[in-house]
Amino acid sequence: MKKGWMILLFMCCLLLSGCMSSQVEEQLLVIAMGLDREQDGGLTLTVKVPGNAAGGQSAPSGSGQENDPKGYLTLHATGHHFSDALELLLATTPRSLNFSQVWEVVISRDLAGEDSFSRLLMQLSSLPRMHTQAAVVICEGKALSFVQEQKPYVGVRLSRYIEVTLRNYTQKGFVPSTTLAKAVRETGCGWQDPLLILGAVSQDEHEASCDHVLNVAAGQLPSTSPNKAKFYGSAATDGIRVSGTLTGYETALINLLRGNAQSLILTDEQGFPLTLYAAAPARLSIDGEDSLTLNVHLRCQVGFPSGHAPDGSRLNAYLEEEIEKVIRKLQSMRCDALGFGSLAVRRFCTVKEWEAFHFRDKYTKAQVQANVQLQLKEE
Repeated sequence: MKKGWMILLFMCCLLLSGCMSSQVEEQLLVIAMGLDREQDGGLTLTVKVPGNAAGGQSAPSGSGQENDPKGYLTLHATGHHFSDALELLLATTPRSLNFSQVWEVVISRDLAGEDSFSRLLMQLSSLPRMHTQAAVVICEGKALSFVQEQKPYVGVRLSRYIEVTLRNYTQKGFVPSTTLAKAVRETGCGWQDPLLILGAVSQDEHEASCDHVLNVAAGQLPSTSPNKAKFYGSAATDGIRVSGTLTGYETALINLLRGNAQSLILTDEQGFPLTLYAAAPARLSIDGEDSLTLNVHLRCQVGFPSGHAPDGSRLNAYLEEEIEKVIRKLQSMRCDALGFGSLAVRRFCTVKEWEAFHFRDKYTKAQVQANVQLQLKEE
């Protein structure tokens, strides 16, 4: 009797798995999405889905479909608005689109610079079964080209490749860890502006920067990697749209101040590597009423190679200058990425009082004062 129940249970499992397999085969699982503004004002929506295996039949010319050698299919459609492009794409794909497996949303830099950017983010997050933990990538050039170029150079699955690559760069601090849900939540709130991942397709080899090899943006790294679709640096937002970009080094410094990265590699005057460790996230404060001063207090430790101790005073001054420089750059882009607004808003009891304060205008004109407490440690 017991054996009979086990056989029946096994048969039920087979039937259920067959139903689930059939449902998956009837859908196209979107791995990546792209959005571009066209010269005529139209909007192009791109999706990348698992398609024909390598060596399979190519998509017909002019069909809005492109195969790549890793077995993925790129589909795209253009409409007057986002909803038009989406409807056209849904009408021309051979299967229904499933957005629950989206790992990245790539938006071209020019489209992200429009006043409608925050509304576009909300439209994306409202898609049926949309994976709102997908990364938001602002792309220099065409998002369509970026999505087409992306291939799993290491590993087999594109989804896994994107996940591990972004995790690697996030841990090193070279890109921010901003999801679609977080971008929608923080854009326009007035208390802290999100930084978004910066991406680009690298066309040519670039020479190393003279001041810092990492002080470049996506697409400018001096690298010979076979992967031309690069993640590196960040796009700043001003509460409405993308207002500028930061290099990978500047992004890593901000992530260190925010406590999102544990260390940062520097180079001394003799070319020896120095490792900067933050003991804790930087402590922020604001002084003044009409004329503000933004204060940043950072306790950190610098590890240096044996026998090559740096000048502590000069290094301390250098770090304070670098912190003040990157905050002034954020001010020039009207981007409060560190969250000084979350401190200023506590002074007010009502939204009306907060809005009347006009914090963002005062933030852009504020003085910046960095204070670094540095400890040297031989490694």
